[in-house]
Amino acid sequence: MRIAVLGASRHTGQSFVSQALASNTNIELTILARTPANLPFPKDQLCQITVVQGDALNKNDVAKAINGADIIVCSLGAKMDGFSKPVDMGVEEAGIMHILDIVKETRADTPPRLIMVSSTGVGTHNDVPWLVRPLYSLLLSAPHGHKARAEIAIKNSGVPYTLVRPAWLTNGDVTKTYRAGDGVRGYTVSRNDVAHFILNECVLETKWVNASPSIAY
Repeated sequence: MRIAVLGASRHTGQSFVSQALASNTNIELTILARTPANLPFPKDQLCQITVVQGDALNKNDVAKAINGADIIVCSLGAKMDGFSKPVDMGVEEAGIMHILDIVKETRADTPPRLIMVSSTGVGTHNDVPWLVRPLYSLLLSAPHGHKARAEIAIKNSGVPYTLVRPAWLTNGDVTKTYRAGDGVRGYTVSRNDVAHFILNECVLETKWVNASPSIAY
């Protein structure tokens, strides 16, 4: 099984790669990285990964990274640095648009499955607890706008997909105590648990095809 990962250099994408390598399954990983020298993986993991140097904002770079993939995991998103302006705002939308264009141009008859890490509260607040809905509206309207447009494009593309919609992300350990399903509400979930869900339920068990599960504790 060949999996291409965009957004593997940190957070959920990084955890997914590490867990996939530790799973002792027949997974071949290719990742796209702007600066391969800065990748956070130890040498024993790096030697098992095909690294394509490039940028998710560059269509040609994306094409190299996803070439031949059976599954594409997109864990792109803006990087928040305190209260300063987010870095790479809209990168997930741009990356998804490149992926869909490439698949349409080169693999329309045999499209790969596309798994995107989105967020609760995208497009609707039905999966967000009432208490924090004002916070989501105030702080996340701009990044959620990019994610919403990416979600709509994926659903309209005809590509098999899973839109993983985690609650507020934390840096906790893998607990396997998360809940996942349509409209699941909760305040938080760890990035490591989201990666565990993607690997075990979406990839290895092939659940949630053409679905948008929310995930939270």
